[in-house]
Amino acid sequence: MKAVLLKVTFLFGLILGMGLHPLALRAQDLNLDQAKAGTDKGDPNAEFCLGRFYANGQGVPRDYAKAAEFYLKAAGQGFGKAQNNLGILYLQGRGVNKDQAEASKWLQKAASQGLPKSQTTLASILVKQDGASSEGIELFRKAAGQGSVDAQVRLAEVYYFGTRDIKRDYPEAAKWYLLAANQGNPNAENALGVINENGFGMQVNEKVAVDWYRKAADQGDAKGQSNYGRVNADGVGGLEVSPSKAYLWLSLSAQQGEVTAQNFLAEYVAAMKPDQLAEGKRLLQEYNARHSSQSAPGIGH
Repeated sequence: MKAVLLKVTFLFGLILGMGLHPLALRAQDLNLDQAKAGTDKGDPNAEFCLGRFYANGQGVPRDYAKAAEFYLKAAGQGFGKAQNNLGILYLQGRGVNKDQAEASKWLQKAASQGLPKSQTTLASILVKQDGASSEGIELFRKAAGQGSVDAQVRLAEVYYFGTRDIKRDYPEAAKWYLLAANQGNPNAENALGVINENGFGMQVNEKVAVDWYRKAADQGDAKGQSNYGRVNADGVGGLEVSPSKAYLWLSLSAQQGEVTAQNFLAEYVAAMKPDQLAEGKRLLQEYNARHSSQSAPGIGH
């Protein structure tokens, strides 16, 4: 028994050392009946789950006010995920009056328990108020270190553009972009393309840049599509010049409102030969037909 207690104590200490409160980790999925039964006993996990059922309209009519009520009960007991969700409701004004100060209060409580989503959201608020907020940037760093893609991208942007207190640092930006890109984030993929193509903080590597642009473009990222269209037009990185492919990717980007692609496409089309334009339009039609058949809407999460 003593050995078991020592193991439990060690694990508890390890969790706290990582900045994660036990109640932040305790969330378990319950069905609706289990959640209702648990709330009668004041169980914070059940209260959190029931709040989520109301927020998502799962098994009950969607009711953000009810969601806020149950999130508040769990949040008051220190339940990190409930604190986060309650903060989001205050931030969005759903079920409660929109109140950024109240949102920040609950997000801060959740962030102090080590929840990366809370850290990222709170950091975004702080950096929006002050682009050089040291607290916000440090929260991005904590969340990024836990694998949060959003935080990795935001931290990369801090170093890519620089702030009042932090000098622009392309290698550091590339490091965080790479972590996010390796998790499939298209914004990071496109940014790495720009960094490699222009040699920002590294040697120019057009081939690697093209590979990153293609990955971003394949995910529907408008800037990635614009850049991939441009490199096809110019034959960058060993690509064969392909007016029809350039038209395809620039058109896809322009359809999403990317102004750079719209302007370049208008000039590019005027210089295309009729057969090149016809082939480009054929590729675009096939692409749109193929992807529209793959985009049937899902229901919830």
